[in-house]
Amino acid sequence: MKLCHSSIPCPAHFALRKLDAQLTNVPETANRYWWKIIAPPLEFGSMHAILFQMALIPLTMARFSIASLCDSFLNNILPLNRALRMHIHLGYTMIFIVFWAVIFFFTFFGLLCSDGEEAFCEKFTEEIMITGYCILGFLLLVGFTSYFRHSIPYEIFYAIHHVVFIMYFVTIAHTLDVEARTGKERSQTFKWFTSTLLFYFCDRAAMHLNHKYSTKLTSSAVVAGTNGSRMIILKLQRPILFQFKAGQYAFLRIRSIDNHWHPFSIASGPESEELEFYIEVHGKKSWTTQLWDILSDENKGAQSNHLHMFVEVMGPYGTSLVSTDDYTHVLSLGSGTGIVPVLSLFKQHVRKMLALDPKVYLKELEHREERIHQVQLEMEKRKGSIATKLGATCRPRHSKEVVIPRHDQLAESIKDSIDKHERLFRLSDIRKNMAALHGEAYQATRSLYGVVLLCLAPVLGVIVLGLTISWNTTVVDLTSSMFWSLECLTVIFQGVFCFVSVCVWNSNSMTNYIDLVFCILAPFVDWYWYIVYEERNMKLTPNELILAGVFHTYMTLRLWTRAVRPRHKSWKKHVQIEGTPNSLNCLEMVWTTRSASQASKILPDILVHYNALVDAWGSKNAQKVCRVSIHVTDPDPVACALLQSEMMETTTAANEIQLTFGRLDIAAWIQDHTLRMIDSHKRSYSLLAFCGSPKLAHEIHRHKISNDMITAITGYKRHQMEFVSE
Repeated sequence: MKLCHSSIPCPAHFALRKLDAQLTNVPETANRYWWKIIAPPLEFGSMHAILFQMALIPLTMARFSIASLCDSFLNNILPLNRALRMHIHLGYTMIFIVFWAVIFFFTFFGLLCSDGEEAFCEKFTEEIMITGYCILGFLLLVGFTSYFRHSIPYEIFYAIHHVVFIMYFVTIAHTLDVEARTGKERSQTFKWFTSTLLFYFCDRAAMHLNHKYSTKLTSSAVVAGTNGSRMIILKLQRPILFQFKAGQYAFLRIRSIDNHWHPFSIASGPESEELEFYIEVHGKKSWTTQLWDILSDENKGAQSNHLHMFVEVMGPYGTSLVSTDDYTHVLSLGSGTGIVPVLSLFKQHVRKMLALDPKVYLKELEHREERIHQVQLEMEKRKGSIATKLGATCRPRHSKEVVIPRHDQLAESIKDSIDKHERLFRLSDIRKNMAALHGEAYQATRSLYGVVLLCLAPVLGVIVLGLTISWNTTVVDLTSSMFWSLECLTVIFQGVFCFVSVCVWNSNSMTNYIDLVFCILAPFVDWYWYIVYEERNMKLTPNELILAGVFHTYMTLRLWTRAVRPRHKSWKKHVQIEGTPNSLNCLEMVWTTRSASQASKILPDILVHYNALVDAWGSKNAQKVCRVSIHVTDPDPVACALLQSEMMETTTAANEIQLTFGRLDIAAWIQDHTLRMIDSHKRSYSLLAFCGSPKLAHEIHRHKISNDMITAITGYKRHQMEFVSE
């Protein structure tokens, strides 16, 4: 059976084919026999691993398509908000494989050449080798500039990154060398990535033809911090067709500076008539510095001509910062200019609150929370796997009374539990309380272990699916050891699927019973394949292979969708009260910045919106639905004192906004929120959203996990929190 080279993204498949060819063609008496047996399959497999990476990379750059799909069901299955990270990961992985393959290749050919085999010496100067050198050079250039992308001008990085497209065309020429043109069969590279590359070009054309607008600059400001930081505030007239969500970004181009597009997050609310951008200035000759020079010079003059400046906008792109449909509370933290997407979310929330009557909304909100609580209590009674429910039908059911502790008791209890665990972790008490520590840690982390194991199941499914297709389509004969190893992996995978679908997952939808049907069919499918191999000594036919592929694909997708979706459900959007929109109960916005000058310039924008909320709702009610705090770590006492005086001079909202000169205690902030939820709500489903540096994101995530552990240990699992970072 012939193999369609571009249909199976499995490097091991091609390595196996090459290994079979080497075992057939290389005599056992050949010089460096094992090198000639092992090296070509490894090289051949590595080449197809590289081609697979090249096929995926264009999909991660399709900004128009990613933005269009962010509201679809695919966003619940694929991490579209991580497309850029996937792009970086794929690029570095490809460079690593190429670098390793080149070293191995030169070692293999160099050894044979040094042994006097002239044919291998001549290969260093062949056409296919020259194109290989070019591919390596292009990849190293792109990888080097990518690693130092924060140290070089954006324009240089962006221009060099387009060398990738030259590399794609050189890669096509790589296997269209003189030997291929004279009739030698080669695995052609263009079959792998042509479709995804063309898809990317279509996406790029859609960006420039459908998402490009020209608009006027309505106002601007330049902010110079005492620590040397600089920031530009741009406000543009919003094009009528420009629709975006909080957290998305747009490309800007000002032809009077250059013809490059530059991406920036949008700070304005989705309902605003303006597009606001807070742009941090970097570099001496960068685009942002040139824009700073233009705007600062004009702001110093008596007459300002910058209002006549036209700015081209292309977008929006990216995914929304958060989807608030399922969450009751959002804790949003922005670090530095990371406050921009958080500000957009803040303005969107305030706009929704201003459209409501506060007394009616808060009353209906209490009613909705009670309804949600009742619904979840009823759902907890119905919880259970298929096995649990089938077992319950065989014995009489006894209803259990659900005891709900008073809220004041809950807060006091969790504080006592935290104090208890602090005592347990004292060095003098470690030996004495080791058993208690192990027991409570196991109870708290048991569900986490289950989630990790569940995430490994789809990986096993992909391996089983790939090997099933590969070994049934390759020209290599299927040996007994190959058959039994694949059969064992298949049985293990199907056993895991059947166990979690029948004994673990809650059977609250029809798909659970479809899972049961697949579990019943699994032994018969395995038995049929065993008969095919043992009695007919044959591989699966194309039709049988399609059925096996569908069978394993369904199981793999079910395991993947259950692994990536949130483990908890708030039922918020499913319990609607007439006249009450599906909005957040409360948004808490926290901003940490090193520049008091930046805070001074952005603070009026925050005050305008929060003032409007306080005027409409009153101070007490506004605090119930929105909280704002700013933490300034500027070392300049004069700038901090000036910011403090500006806050004192303002009215209304300034008294409600917490301004602190010092670092934010992230752990205490998260714990205080959890205590408030326990004290005032029967259950909650919060989202911790962060925009800023990856280093700080890891620290916040660590504190969030610690908070989850304490919540689980103390028994308050009805108060859950998810984390997302940008």
